[in-house]
Amino acid sequence: MVTNPNAQAIIDLCEQNWDANKSDCSAFVKSVAAALNVNLTGLANDIVAQIQSDPWIQLANGIAAKANADQGFFVIGGLAGGDHVPPSEHGHVVVVVSGPLAQGLYPSAYWGTLGGVGQKDQTVNFAWNAASRNKVIYSMLPA
Repeated sequence: MVTNPNAQAIIDLCEQNWDANKSDCSAFVKSVAAALNVNLTGLANDIVAQIQSDPWIQLANGIAAKANADQGFFVIGGLAGGDHVPPSEHGHVVVVVSGPLAQGLYPSAYWGTLGGVGQKDQTVNFAWNAASRNKVIYSMLPA
């Protein structure tokens, strides 16, 4: 159960935007961001670059991402394609939401999947393969 109203609002926005964007991770993340008046542009690799600069604050790991999502901050996880194992042309991005951690490391999130169907309210260990999931970059926007 989510107790923070801001955290619940982000989950609600994910639910509202998921069906239309379940087959495109960057479109999904950008649609949730736009609903929060946050401007993100480009594809997943571009978004990963954007969340590593001001005003975004990079977080240490999935545990910190969960803690900030639980407090109602807008948190994105991402990995550029060149950092995937094996490397890929395309990156991948998710919206981290309040919820449980899998294996004490991987926060809950929503995402689209290019050429497939993403996931709703699943932990990010399902968003990347085992070789890539510990390399994910997490960032949040300050209030």
